[in-house]
Amino acid sequence: MPVARTNAYLSTLVAVLLVAGLSTPASAQDDWIADHVSGIMQLDVTNAYFFRGIKQERHGVQIEPWAELYVNLYKSDDGLLRSASVGGGIWNSFQSERTGAVEYPQWLYETDFYPLVALKFAGGVGLTTTYYFYTSPNGAFKTTQELDFKFNWDDSEAFGKWSMQPWVNFAIETQNTSFGTHSGQGVQMGIAPTLYKTENGSFTLTAPCELGLAIHRYYETASGGENTFGYGNIGLLASFPLKFIPEGAGAWTFSIGGKYYAFSETLENVNDGKSTYPVGTASLSVAF
Repeated sequence: MPVARTNAYLSTLVAVLLVAGLSTPASAQDDWIADHVSGIMQLDVTNAYFFRGIKQERHGVQIEPWAELYVNLYKSDDGLLRSASVGGGIWNSFQSERTGAVEYPQWLYETDFYPLVALKFAGGVGLTTTYYFYTSPNGAFKTTQELDFKFNWDDSEAFGKWSMQPWVNFAIETQNTSFGTHSGQGVQMGIAPTLYKTENGSFTLTAPCELGLAIHRYYETASGGENTFGYGNIGLLASFPLKFIPEGAGAWTFSIGGKYYAFSETLENVNDGKSTYPVGTASLSVAF
């Protein structure tokens, strides 16, 4: 789908937000926004970019800014459904190697647009439905569209410091493909147990782990075969909330971490024969 049309999705979301806000009395607009609107902006800098184990670039530097905006439509303290929100996001990858560039801007390898619907249920269970438009402004690849259903469980209330924060995502390619020749379906799953957290919350160390599997044609080979196993990784992530920044400026966090990937034979072949690879990332984010 053309970038101009995907921009229209985000423009529509912003318009809905503005209309909803302006339709409230002027004296109540600030309270409405505070109660219903939230979001996050983040800047990641990394040495390699693997999309679900599929090598995009592992030379030079990748700078990946992204942002998401959410509008809460429903909230309750009891019942099965606790909240419902709509939103959208944009994700970018600027790559120093000008990966696959055939047109300008050569450094902008990827820009993704995605509307989403997020539901939260009793017990900390959540479901986020997202429709992705993976686009390449520098012409490195054709636009791919994908429908995702991501389930997550915030089990901190049930298990306290032994919380694992499990999640599972089902990815369904609806137009073109990120790998191979046919649109396919895959599943990714992971946990992120907390290894250490200071009492005042000034430092948290977690160990995110992830596994990616094919359901059908997600990691297909040139001969038409397929590896069910795609990739796995294990990592460490240290997070430092920047509490010296005033509350009115949002909740700022600096994070630094690393992951060690292991690839299937199929993905190893497109990763220049590397069956494993380390990836380090530094991030700065603000939530509001």
